[in-house]
Amino acid sequence: MALPLAELLREHWPHFQRSHRRHLCAAHYRAVRSVLACRTPMLGGRLHACSSCGKHHFAYHSCNHRSCPQCGALDQQLWTAKQEARLLPVPYFLVTFTIPEPLRALCKAHPSELYDLLLRESAAALQDLAQTKLKGAQLGFTSVLHTWGRQMQHHPHVHCIVPSIALNTQTRHLVRPHGDGFLLHFRPLAQRFRNRLRLALQQRHPAIHQTLNAAQRRAFSTATTWNVQLQPAGNGQSALRYLARYVHQSAFKAKRLLGYDAKGNVRLAWTSSSTGKRAVLHLHPHEFIRRWCLHVLPKAFTRVRHYGFQSSAAKKTRTLLRTLLGASLNEPLPVLPEPEPFACPHCGGELRFQRPLPRLSLARGPPICRSPPI
Repeated sequence: MALPLAELLREHWPHFQRSHRRHLCAAHYRAVRSVLACRTPMLGGRLHACSSCGKHHFAYHSCNHRSCPQCGALDQQLWTAKQEARLLPVPYFLVTFTIPEPLRALCKAHPSELYDLLLRESAAALQDLAQTKLKGAQLGFTSVLHTWGRQMQHHPHVHCIVPSIALNTQTRHLVRPHGDGFLLHFRPLAQRFRNRLRLALQQRHPAIHQTLNAAQRRAFSTATTWNVQLQPAGNGQSALRYLARYVHQSAFKAKRLLGYDAKGNVRLAWTSSSTGKRAVLHLHPHEFIRRWCLHVLPKAFTRVRHYGFQSSAAKKTRTLLRTLLGASLNEPLPVLPEPEPFACPHCGGELRFQRPLPRLSLARGPPICRSPPI
């Protein structure tokens, strides 16, 4: 049976925050408050009554925080449907930008600045190299920031879904790759990404640049090899659905939290990337909370960004692309998921709305670690 994250936080968060107070920020407290209040009377809701058996049903509101594993399922389906409607009839590639290990501590200390630079400079490296190698052609792609590995360790990287086609807006000419490869090579792409990130950090955030230690400065040197991975993604649908699982959620799914073991450790299910086999990781509750806090993003941070002819302002450019590719001129409407029938779980009768339930007004402060009032 899965262990709810809210239950784990109610039991272990008070002691964790006392022992790790100097490492916590407002975003962590906000995330914990949201998870504890999710689908409880604290956030209000709606009261329904069954037309057949007359039983009352309370539907409490979700917190919609991206660090809550219970929320984001519907938003994920809507985002996937919208992005799949934008796919072009060409092969796609998944481009992954990863930074060296010494720089991960820098991202942990300055998440707002460094995560923004990772997204900006990885996109700029793709566009710069396309301008140089493809004679002024422009790419269009979607970038998604991930900050975790399979065991919830801190591993910031950027995934880009890139169609294997470029458009020269001056001549309205399409540029295609030779054979089944990508338009660009990974080595110059990694070098451009490293150089742009170093210059951007030095120019935009000189105070952070001055705090670099010897290992972090060596990571920016030309002798260090940076990793940029290129993977074929077929028509792009599978890559989109993979990334969509973590667009409105973060770090882990609720079903991966399997409960406690005999020693009181948290059992976390994970899948090995090398063997593909499923395993169970045993973590102390404080270690699990620490790893979860690593992936709480700063408030209002945009982790999904669109560039080039995939941006929202480039609808005319995408229409031109579809014309040149011989596809339909207008973007197809997204196919939205069918809503589940709202019926009584006891008798299957129709549930009728009775009245809204107001949310409880609580004083702001550290999260209240107790069961919500009934």
